Amino acid sequence: PKETEIQEAIEATRPWLEIEKIRNDVGRIQRIIDELEAGGLVALYNGRSEMGPRALGHRSILGDPRSKSLVRFINKHVKHREAFRPLAPSVLAEEASKWFDLKNENESPYMSLTTSVLESKRAEIPAVTHVDGSSRLQTVTKESDPFFHAILNGFFKKTKVPMVLNTSFNTIRGEPIVETPMDAIRSFLNTMGGIDMLVLGDYVIRRKFANIKALMGEVSLDKQGQYDKLTRVPKRTGPAEFETIFETTELLEESQPKTKTRVRMPDRPMHHDEENEWFELIDELEGEVLSMCSGQSTLDDMMGCFTATPDDQPVTEKMYEDSRHIFEQISRRLVRLYEHTLISW
Repeated sequence: PKETEIQEAIEATRPWLEIEKIRNDVGRIQRIIDELEAGGLVALYNGRSEMGPRALGHRSILGDPRSKSLVRFINKHVKHREAFRPLAPSVLAEEASKWFDLKNENESPYMSLTTSVLESKRAEIPAVTHVDGSSRLQTVTKESDPFFHAILNGFFKKTKVPMVLNTSFNTIRGEPIVETPMDAIRSFLNTMGGIDMLVLGDYVIRRKFANIKALMGEVSLDKQGQYDKLTRVPKRTGPAEFETIFETTELLEESQPKTKTRVRMPDRPMHHDEENEWFELIDELEGEVLSMCSGQSTLDDMMGCFTATPDDQPVTEKMYEDSRHIFEQISRRLVRLYEHTLISW
């Protein structure tokens, strides 16, 4: 991808990302190794895309093969598929025979060879060892892919395990491996924190957490040494289309009908025409909060809509408790809407 494509994708999603640019390959590789060793998942978008059905280190999700729990976590929370699906290793070609029964096969550069993990090694790499002891591996040489080989070699030096778990970088059901930088960021955000780090070209990216304090006003010193209070204002990501569905039955005419409200916002980064086209709101309050996120109303303004009282009315303990409860409820919905990229501030 061109650098301009990466920059455009980052700028379009900056409100939801923590971004660090590291031009040095060694620096980015070390970040990846440290994250993997700590148990995190890393999405890698590096260089040109690959042909074929397997991710080979250019469009991959990487993990620690020593962690058995990663299999269920990745399948359930990242890939959204059956928990039994096996995951594969990418291994240093020069170390592969010490871990796998390669017999007459010395290389498997395209992750096409299924073989047995040596029985003495199976307990060490449970995340990439299937129930029958088999594994479909990719062997990586320094000549074929210097960057990916350096990741594996660095992880080997740190853990004594010459491989990483490698699965294709696609997290939206029915979607192929990511192709564009925007695909990569959308897929990363879609995991809701399931993937800890995205390495996109020279950029190391993490998900930004919602900062409610910024909506309440943050105090800082200006250039003249005076205190300045900056209050951020929540704003919808783009035009929104609301739809409410009523459910009732003739047998329960006197009961309240069940309602379900959802919103469609094509401009939000996590929007997907098939899987995430409509976002279901949890209640009427969330819909009201979203409708007020015009970029003009502060959190105090929102509170005023729900807690307004006459000026001459004394504030009681109950009124204080009610206001605190409303503040908590509005804040939770603002955070949820932010996390799903419907709003930013």
